[in-house]
Parts: sequence; C-alpha cells; structure tokens
Amino acid sequence: MFPRDRSGGGVQIRAEDRVGAPWWTPGWWAQDARWLALAAPALIFAGHALYGAMLPKTALTLALLGALLLGACLATPKLRRELGRIRDLTLPAALFGVVVLVALWSMTPFVPSGPHPVWAYVGIAPGAATLDKSQTLLELIKLLGLACLFGVGLAAGASDERARLTVNVILVLGAAIALWSFLTFAGGRLGPSVNRLGGTFAGPNTAATLFGTLLLMTVGAGVSRARSAPVRRRFSSTAPLAGAALLLAVSLLATASRGGFAAAASGLLAFGALQVFSGRTKLSRASIAAVFALVAGAVLLAFAGEVLIARLMGRGWELDSRREVFEAHWQAFKGAPWLGHGLGSFDTLNRLLLDARNAADIWNVRAAHNVYLSWLEQGGLLAAIPMFAAIGCVVVLATRNALRRTRMTAVLFGLLAADLVVLVHGLTDFALETYSMAAFWSLLLGLQFSAGQGSSRR
Repeated sequence: MFPRDRSGGGVQIRAEDRVGAPWWTPGWWAQDARWLALAAPALIFAGHALYGAMLPKTALTLALLGALLLGACLATPKLRRELGRIRDLTLPAALFGVVVLVALWSMTPFVPSGPHPVWAYVGIAPGAATLDKSQTLLELIKLLGLACLFGVGLAAGASDERARLTVNVILVLGAAIALWSFLTFAGGRLGPSVNRLGGTFAGPNTAATLFGTLLLMTVGAGVSRARSAPVRRRFSSTAPLAGAALLLAVSLLATASRGGFAAAASGLLAFGALQVFSGRTKLSRASIAAVFALVAGAVLLAFAGEVLIARLMGRGWELDSRREVFEAHWQAFKGAPWLGHGLGSFDTLNRLLLDARNAADIWNVRAAHNVYLSWLEQGGLLAAIPMFAAIGCVVVLATRNALRRTRMTAVLFGLLAADLVVLVHGLTDFALETYSMAAFWSLLLGLQFSAGQGSSRR
C-alpha cells in the first residue's frame, strides 16, 4: 500500500513508486517533467498540421506558445537547475545575439551605405537598410521564437529519459502525420497536378524534408532499441520502429522530391559513418547493413518511387528557371553584401528584380530555393555568417559530445544525421522557410545539444 501523507491530505504516490508505472498512471507525466516531452512535440506538429504555420498569424502564435513553454520550463525548479548546468552555450548565444542586433540595425537609417534607395524613391523618411521594416520586424519576432524553442529543446534533452521520451513522442506524431498524408494522397484524384505527396504543407519538397528527418530519427531509435533489447525480444521490440521507418520511407518516395531523396541518402550515409567512426559498429557489419539498405531502397523505389524515378531520369530538373532565380538573387546579394535587403524582404525584392529577360522564370517564385542564398541576400554577410556559425557551433559541439557518450549514442547519431538532411536539402529547396519546419529543427538542435552532454553531467 502507498504511504499516507503526514499532513492529512490523503494517499500520496511517491516519485519512486511511479518510475516503472505505465504512461496513463496519474502523475506519470509530472514525474521528471515528462509533460515537456509531450507538450513540445505536440506544439510543433500542430504547426505542421496548420499548413506549416506559413501564415503570419499562425507563425506568431507558434512563436508565442514556444516562448510560453520556455517560460514554463524556467518556472519549473528541476528544469531550471538542469538548464543552468548546460555547458558551451556562450558562443552560439553570442553569435545569435549578433544576428538579432544586425536585424535591428537594418531597420534604422544609420548604416554605412545609407538607407535603401527605394525609400527616397517613394518619398518616405527616415528610410532604412531593409526594404520592408514591418516584414523585418515580423521575421525578427519569429527568429526569437525559434530561439525559445531551442531553449525548450535544451530542457527536453537535459535528462536521458526525457530526451528519449521526446524522440519517441516525435516519432509517434511523425508516423501519424505520415500515415494521414499518405492515405490522403493515395485516396485523392489522379492527375498530373496531384501525383506528388505534399502532406499538410501542400508542398512536396517541404514534406520530403520532414519525412527525411523523421526517417533518420527512426533509424537511430531502432538501432538503439535493437542493442538494448534481449535477443529473444529484439524483433518484437523493434517491429513498431521498423514499421514507422517503412511508412516514412514510402511517404518520402511519394513526395518525388529529388533533393529530399538525395538529402535522406546523405543522412543515412552519415549515420553509418558515425557508427563506424565512433567504434559502435564494425566496418564489416556496417558494410552488410549498407548492402541491405541499398537492396531495400531499390525495392521501395520499384514499388513506390515511379514518379521519383521519372523525375530523376527525365528533363524535369528545371535547371534553366532555377538558374535564373539563383543568378538574379545572387546579383541582388552583390548589390548589398554587408547588410542585405532586410529579413523578410524576398517578395518585395523579387518584384524589383523583374525585367523582360527573367520575368517568365521568377515572377511567381516565393523563395530563392536555396536557404543559404536567401540568408545572404536578406541578412547580408553581417547576419548570415553569425547565423551559419551559430548553427555550425551547435552541430559540431553536439557531434563532439555524442562521440564521447556511452549511452543513447544511436539516438544522438540519428539526430545528427537528421541535421544533414535539413542542411543538404536547403541547397535546393526552402523547407526552413516554412516556419513549423524551422521550429522543428530548432527543437531538435536544442535536444541533441543538451542530450549530448548527459554522461558528463550526471
């Protein structure tokens, strides 16, 4: 029987009595702040379900809820103590602070080259370095929301059990959204305009980034489960994750995204390399696994990748139109290399770039199809370089810490491989300009950064 509270408040369940209890037990989610492992993914996937939080009001709501969730973490003594013990945050935080300061600076006329000429042309004073002050302010608020979600990820990863639970919740929600997307796609009308799975984003390339990252996380969690389970229970323990991986792989192929396919393949290669380099897997076993993965990939391509194969083999690469977009916006970056044209200024800038030669190719584009070029032309070198460096610091430090760990290594390697999916696909598409995807990656970056330090902090 459970001990009675001395204060006369009735029967109390102690924390140690709930450790092995199922998740539906009263008080289970409060133990070790497990509620965060449910709340953070639920918030992100709500954004995914609402068309990727692309609309400004939806994006601002997601950013606000992320800030409130971080506030709840800071108001929880246990989480506040754990956040205070996380190391190596100074440099990434300082670099991000530089990005914020540069964005604020671009909204003033006090810049070395003076305000953008468009302000004098329309007769508005004082001007600013940015083309659109309101859009830059909106993007700045959204950027601060991403920082809050990074902090939420730090709190979620500060405990090994909470980090693993967060990954599991993400995979459950990811499998659910993949299943819904695939069933909707498979049951839809046939036709040339609906032959690619776009999911809740209505955009196949963004969906491919999501399914690619989830696939790598599932592989990492599956390898971890296989290592920890007894031999006689290994199949039953890994079967749900294997099913989720199959669903995510089929959904990825159904998007027919060439960049997404290449990015996921790069992530799988990186995951295998991390396993071998860290000594967790012998080269011979990794080679056998690679052959199995190639065979499985070929079978899946044959059954579910018809449109993808046709796009890979055909003339559908749209190189000429993409080249026009890249060239026009590269020239725009060279016109304002230091401070750029202002965060959030792409649409306005794209209209200014229209001429008789490129109008047919760029008049209706909403992104540069290259997240790095987009940051360079909007934020300039003074904002883009610190942002790239901040993300690079987080990934490099998380990789270093993951290689030093003895527990959760496969899960962490899956998260690191998911980073590569996002970074590689960002070369040719704009998933990170879909706000819920940027929020999702921010959460994952914080999660892996904190969880990588687990063995040295406990």
